[in-house]
Amino acid sequence: MAERIKLNKVSLREQKQKLAMYERFLPALEARKQQFLMQLVIVRKEIREQEAVLNERIGEISLWSPLYWDVEKILPFFISILQVKSGWKNVAGLKVPEFQTVIFDKPPYSLFATPYTFDEVLLKTRETISLQERIKILKEQERILSEGFRKTSQRINLYEQRLIPEGREAIRKIAVYLQDQQAAAVGVAKVAKALSEEASYYVAG
Repeated sequence: MAERIKLNKVSLREQKQKLAMYERFLPALEARKQQFLMQLVIVRKEIREQEAVLNERIGEISLWSPLYWDVEKILPFFISILQVKSGWKNVAGLKVPEFQTVIFDKPPYSLFATPYTFDEVLLKTRETISLQERIKILKEQERILSEGFRKTSQRINLYEQRLIPEGREAIRKIAVYLQDQQAAAVGVAKVAKALSEEASYYVAG
C-alpha cells in the first residue's frame, strides 16, 4: 500500500530530501554493480583456466595408472586433507573467499620401503587435489559476487523504476496543491479587500 502523502510544506521538504538521497545513492550503486560485473568476468575466466589445467592433470594421471597401482595402498594416507586455507578480500563491500593453499597430512615414510615413483605420484596427486579445492573456492566467489550483482541490480531498479519516479510525482502533487492553495488564498484576500472597500464606501456615503 502506497504511503499517504501529506500536502504541506513540511512534507514537500521531506520528499525533496528523500529524492536527493536516492539520486545521490544511485551512481554509487551503479559503480558497485559495475565492480561486481568486472570481478565476475575475471573469476569466470579463472575458473575456465583452472578447470582446463585440472582436466589436463586428470588426463596425465589416467596415463599413469600403472604407477598408481604400485602405491594405491599407502597413497590415501598422504593425500588426506588437514585444512584448506583461504583468506578474504573485499569486493565493493562484499567479503569473498580467496584460496591460499591445501595442507595435507604428512605421515613419515621410508624411501626404501616405497616405490621410486611414489614421490612423483604424490606430488601430482596433491597438485590435482589442490586445483580442485581452488576451483571450489573460485565457484564460491562466483556465487557470492553473482548474489551481490543481483541484489544491487534489484536496488537500482527499485530506485529507478519506483522510488525516484514516486518521489518526483509526490513533489509535483504537493507543489501543485500548495500553488492552488496560495492562489485560492490570494483570491479570498482580493474578495475580502473588495468587500471591505465596498463597506467603507457605503459607510462614508
